[in-house]
Amino acid sequence: MFTVPLRQPRPETAAARVMASAWTAYYAALLSGDPSASAFAEWLAGYWQPEIERPTGAPDAHSPLVGGSGSIDWFERDGWVSGHITGQGSYRVPRAEVLAYPWVPLVEPAA
Repeated sequence: MFTVPLRQPRPETAAARVMASAWTAYYAALLSGDPSASAFAEWLAGYWQPEIERPTGAPDAHSPLVGGSGSIDWFERDGWVSGHITGQGSYRVPRAEVLAYPWVPLVEPAA
């Protein structure tokens, strides 16, 4: 019997996974009418860039977009976390800002 190794997340991609989880949680909260969720959207909007190059290789994490119309592909490279929406633009956030944002302690620690 053979076991298939699972792709394990790399520690250097933790901030990309945090952003994917935060996007999903806060977007769901926003859709449910939670007014505090808009703070995350406003913070993230400050990092919007209409034209940055998408990194090569597989994304480190994904977030679904509303209505099942694709996803945000999150990459963590060279101290930055970037979230790319095909045909629209990208978020580019310093890794330190992701890890310093107040919602980070609410994310469950890795096992």
